[in-house]
Amino acid sequence: MQGDAQAVLGRGRFKPGQNSRSIKKARIAAKLDELTAEYFPHGGYGVMEANRLKLAAAHYIDADLCRDPVVRQRATRCAEYLLSKLKPPAAPRSPAADHAAEALALLLNKPDEV
Repeated sequence: MQGDAQAVLGRGRFKPGQNSRSIKKARIAAKLDELTAEYFPHGGYGVMEANRLKLAAAHYIDADLCRDPVVRQRATRCAEYLLSKLKPPAAPRSPAADHAAEALALLLNKPDEV
């Protein structure tokens, strides 16, 4: 992502149609994809987890671009705090376990035969 903002001879800092906001959005999107692949490789996350991932990615990008070490550390800690709140998706139950639980329920609730 470093090559996006590099100067081209005689052209200035940005390519046509780019500005600092669009480059920051692209960096956040790349970091978001990286964090999503790390924390939820098989999907299975909800809206709240997606928002936390996006906010953590934005904090990591702010920490990368910041020059002040105090603000950099604060942004990194905030991102780590948001990521610590994420829980991996629950493993799907096997169909055999569902059938066994169903059979047990039928045996326990068996009506008396007369």
